[in-house]
Amino acid sequence: MITFVSGGARSGKSSLAEEWALNEFSARNASGLFYIATSTYQTGTEMNERIRMHQQNRASHWVTIEEPFNHSKAIRDIPCKAVVLIDCLTVWVSNLLFAEHSSEKIQLELRQVFEWVKEKEMSLYLVSNDVNEGVPIKNDLVDRYIRELEKVHSYSILHSSTVVEVMGGFLFYWKRNGVYHHDVMNTI
Repeated sequence: MITFVSGGARSGKSSLAEEWALNEFSARNASGLFYIATSTYQTGTEMNERIRMHQQNRASHWVTIEEPFNHSKAIRDIPCKAVVLIDCLTVWVSNLLFAEHSSEKIQLELRQVFEWVKEKEMSLYLVSNDVNEGVPIKNDLVDRYIRELEKVHSYSILHSSTVVEVMGGFLFYWKRNGVYHHDVMNTI
């Protein structure tokens, strides 16, 4: 089972995904509860504070893996039937772009994550930000980032059984149990 949770900055998406993952871990007595953190402490004071806050808020059940690049290797090394949360795809894509990964390499890495999750019968929760709404910025790097993130989101949504957006504390389900909401056109 793969769940994709998106929303704006500080919308509560990470807390929601953590709560759902922890509940699933407890309910089905999974082999482990893993948090793959995509950010690193070298990103500035505000982000360092947010990382510290996220770590404090997580229960002791979590095993944190700090992996800014190679999620497929991290997933491969986690036991079968575990519950895994990746937070967040937006930071992960920016990490890969700044490390000069090609679009093909980013998509390959993402496909490998999904393949490992399926093969190892894991539950995966993906957290991402909605960053491509509003007025586009005229900048080649920003444009490339938005395009790459859009590809990652499209692939993730297509292969997720549940897709939810958090907005102002409210949940909007775009897909449940593999079925798109009746107002959503499947254009992917």
